[in-house]
Amino acid sequence: MITELIDLNNPQKISVVNNAQSEVDIQGRGTGKSYVIGWEINEIVRRMPRSITSITGRTYGQIYTRTLPSTIKFLEKIGYEKDKDFKIGGKPPETFLSPYEPVTKFDNYISFANGTGFLMLSQERAGSSRGPNLDREIVDEALTLNKARYDEEVSPANRGNEEHFGFRSGKRIRQHHGFRYVSSMPYTREQMWLLRYGDYYMDEAGIPIFDIWNRIVKLQIQVIEAYKAGDKRLFKDIWNETVRLKKQIAPFASKQGILFTLANAFDNVENLGMSYIVREYDKQNLMTFMIEILNWIIDKVEDCYYPLDSQKHIYYDAYNDDFIRGLAENSNWDADQLSTPDSRFDLDCDPNRPLEIVPDWGAKINLFSVGQERNFNFVTKMIEPVDCVINEFFIKPQTAKSVPVDDLVDLFCDYYKEHPCRDLFYFRDRYGDHRQPNVKNSKPYNEQAIERLEKRGWRVFAKVHKGMEPPQHDKYLLWLNVLKGNDPRYPKFIINGRNCKFTIISMNNTRVIEKEGKFAKDKTSERKDTILPEEATHFGDAVDKRFWTKYGTILYKAGGSTFVSPRI
Repeated sequence: MITELIDLNNPQKISVVNNAQSEVDIQGRGTGKSYVIGWEINEIVRRMPRSITSITGRTYGQIYTRTLPSTIKFLEKIGYEKDKDFKIGGKPPETFLSPYEPVTKFDNYISFANGTGFLMLSQERAGSSRGPNLDREIVDEALTLNKARYDEEVSPANRGNEEHFGFRSGKRIRQHHGFRYVSSMPYTREQMWLLRYGDYYMDEAGIPIFDIWNRIVKLQIQVIEAYKAGDKRLFKDIWNETVRLKKQIAPFASKQGILFTLANAFDNVENLGMSYIVREYDKQNLMTFMIEILNWIIDKVEDCYYPLDSQKHIYYDAYNDDFIRGLAENSNWDADQLSTPDSRFDLDCDPNRPLEIVPDWGAKINLFSVGQERNFNFVTKMIEPVDCVINEFFIKPQTAKSVPVDDLVDLFCDYYKEHPCRDLFYFRDRYGDHRQPNVKNSKPYNEQAIERLEKRGWRVFAKVHKGMEPPQHDKYLLWLNVLKGNDPRYPKFIINGRNCKFTIISMNNTRVIEKEGKFAKDKTSERKDTILPEEATHFGDAVDKRFWTKYGTILYKAGGSTFVSPRI
C-alpha cells in the first residue's frame, strides 16, 4: 500500500500515460530515472503476480550497487517492507506464494509475497545470464551491456506463461513479454544501438528527434546564461522556444509498441529548481554537464586521434562481485552502503600493486587520471600484461570547498583509503611545476599535491617526461602503435568504461589534422565561445602524459595528440 503521495515528474508521467508494451528511456541525471525501475517493479507485482522478470546487468556488482539501492528506497517509500513483503537473496518464507515457473536457486533472486519474482542476471561469464522462462525484461544502465550476448541468452527466454498473462489468458497484460531499458546517454559507437530504438520517430512520423533534441539542449545552455544574468525577458523567450521544440518531439509509441524517450534535468525542474541546474552548470566542466545533466547526444569525430576500439580497449565488468555480495549480505542489503563505493568494489584495482596518477591543472578544472599495470586483460579475459586506466577524478576550482588541489587529492585518497599498497607513482604535469594559485608565496600545484598525498599516507615517487611537452606528431604515432595492439614492444592499453566515462569521451572526440607534413592538433574547437579551451584535452592529455613518460622512448619518432570538442 502506498504510504504517501508520489508526485511524478514529466518523464515519469509520459511513461505511465503511454503504458507501452516496451520502453527505452535515455535520460540524464536529475530526471528521476533511478526510481523508474522501482515503479516498474511495483507495476509488475500488481499486474503479473507469480511472474518472473529478469533484471540484467553487466555484472552482479553493477546491479547491487547501481540498481538495487534506489529500487529498495523507492519500494520502501511506497509502502513495501523488506523481509516482510519482499526478500532479496535466499529462500523466501513459506508464506510467500511461488511463481508459475519453478525456481531452484535464490542467491540472486528477489521474492515477493504474491509469488512475483525478479531474477538478477549477470553477463560476467558466457552462459551465466541464462535462466528460466521469463515474462518481462528490465535492464539498468543498458549502455554497458554486451548486446550480442544479451540477445543470445536473455531475450529468447522472454517467452513464458501465455496462459496466465498472454494471448491465451483471455485477459492479456500489455507489458507481458515486453522490456524496459533504462540508460544514461551512450558515448561509444558500440552503445549506439540504444538510440536506434528512436529511429521510428523519423520513419513513422518524419520527426528528426535527435537533431531537435540537441537544438533544445543548446538552447537550454542559453536559458541558464539568461537566468544567471537576470535577463527575465531573454529567459522567457528562449524557454518558450524550447517548449515549442519539445512539442515537435512529443513522445509516442511505435507501431511495434515501443516507447522511446529522451529527458534531462529540465524535465524535472519543478522538483529540482533552477538553482540545482545552475549550481551543477557552475560546478562541473562543460562536457560533463552537457552529457550527464543535459543528456547531450555526442558522436565520435571522424579522423580520430585515438583509434579506440570498444571491443579491444574498453571493459565494464570489473566489479568485485564477491566483496560486494559479502557487503550486501552482511549489511542486509543496506542501500546506503551499497551505493557508496570505494576501491574494494573494483576488481581491476589490484590492492597489492602501486597506483599511478597523473594530474592536469587548469584555471577551470583540475583532474587526476588513475592507472595501474596488471597481468590480466579485462577485455579479452586473457592473462597478459596490460596498462589500465582505472579511474578519473576532477573538481572545478571555483566551487571547491577549500583549496582546490587539496579537494582533488582528498577525492582520490578517500576512494583509495582501503588500498593496502601505499606506493604511488605521480606523473608530474610540467605546467603544474610552474602554475600556482593566485596567493603570494604559495607553492606550485605539483608540490601542493605531493605534500597532501604524503600527508594522507602515500609514499610518492615522482615521474616526469623530458621537455615541456613532446611533439604532437610523435605522441600521435605512439598511440597508433599502442592501440594497434600487435607489436610486443608496446603495452596493451585498456580502460574502465564505467569509472572513466569522460576519459573515453575526451579520447573519442579528439581529431587529428595534417600540418606541414606532420600530424597536429585541430584547435578550432578551442576558439569557439561555447567551448572553454581547457576543456578540450583534459583527460586525453592526462593519459598522454603517463604513456609518453613510460613508453615514449620505445618509438623512433614517438606519437602525438589532438582534440576536438563535442559538436555544440
